[in-house]
Amino acid sequence: MHILMVGGVLLILFGIGYCGYEVHRLSERQERIKSGYALIHNVSFGLLSVDEWRDDIISAVSTQIDQFRLTSEQRAALKKEIEQILHALVDKAVSSLEKPKKTIGGKIEKLAFNSLVSKKELQDQVPGFSDKIMSEINKSSSMNRLKDLATSELNQLGKQTYDSSKAAENAIIDSVYKKNNATDQQSFEKQTARSLDEIRTQTYYYASGMLGGIILILLIWWLVRKKQELHVSLYLLSILSALLLLVVGLTTTMIQIDARISSMDFHLLGQSISFKNQVLFFQSKSIVDVVALLIKTGKIDSTIVGFMILAFSILFPVTKLLSTGLFLIGSEKWSKNKVIRYFAFESGKWSMADVMVVAILMTYIGFNGIVNSSLSDLNLQNGTITSITTNNTSIQPGYIIFIGFVVYGFILSFILHRVTPKKLPIHSIKQ
Repeated sequence: MHILMVGGVLLILFGIGYCGYEVHRLSERQERIKSGYALIHNVSFGLLSVDEWRDDIISAVSTQIDQFRLTSEQRAALKKEIEQILHALVDKAVSSLEKPKKTIGGKIEKLAFNSLVSKKELQDQVPGFSDKIMSEINKSSSMNRLKDLATSELNQLGKQTYDSSKAAENAIIDSVYKKNNATDQQSFEKQTARSLDEIRTQTYYYASGMLGGIILILLIWWLVRKKQELHVSLYLLSILSALLLLVVGLTTTMIQIDARISSMDFHLLGQSISFKNQVLFFQSKSIVDVVALLIKTGKIDSTIVGFMILAFSILFPVTKLLSTGLFLIGSEKWSKNKVIRYFAFESGKWSMADVMVVAILMTYIGFNGIVNSSLSDLNLQNGTITSITTNNTSIQPGYIIFIGFVVYGFILSFILHRVTPKKLPIHSIKQ
């Protein structure tokens, strides 16, 4: 019976361990893919990119140039401007020729002009010249030359407007594409969506497998509750299963904060401009990541908080489990050791793993509320611009597994107090 139980529980532990490994691996892969996605769609590469705006503006202006046609009102106004210019040129030319001349040649030139040319006749010919000029302007060849000139100047201006960091950005984007076996943004989008969907399904499948294994162990406890000789071995194996839950819960992503502008659409010079999935902020953290981040800040207050979380939410639970194991399998001397007995029975009130569960939940609720509130100010819908924001902040499997560990720890503490009064005879069984 003893060998059969141990073998069965070891098999369950193997399953829990394998599921935990897969959860951790998939969580890391998901974080890597989502970080790459957030980088590709970062607002600095899109909505705040100088090059993106330059390209959109050039495209809009080029379209306006290609579609440019003079209306009847514009032709009339242009003809009037040309006539005014020609009248001014005639007046200036006549005035120049009618000035007093000092040289003989100049006097002969003035005499010839006054004899042969009538200022009024010149002015009367201005409308005819204006019509000829307008006729040349309205020719398709002339319009094409004007459009080519305008487009050339526009492109030249575009070349002078650029983001100096674009080369580095392109290198980063190409690196992300390569890591995800993509060649361009379209293939990257398809690959990312497919991978994340598969990872999400598999992660929750394996997380359920871990918790299912714990439920099986508790079921075995219920079945052998009256078999005292099996309690020590089963409890030791239960400690191992709790450690597996704790390690996976601590190192697997617990929360993701993802705020983005899902779409922003507006019209610029008659052309529709659109930005999609502009990521404003993305962070993905496990409990261990949070502790490391707090300690690495170098600030005293953050460092103190980091060490407190490390001590009371990580080290105390681990020490409690190990001390419980030593208490059960150790000699009489170990069993009576005050430190071991303290950590096995009294340290629970100092462990803050349960508090951490609540803190993470409250952090999630707080972040969710803050992000929702901040993003709501960016939701716009009027005749000029339409923007829709999305809050993809979510609790991840690491948090669920950590909750499983906390609940499992409470149950094991209850079991320990039930089997402890029967521990003294166990030494005699071992001997």
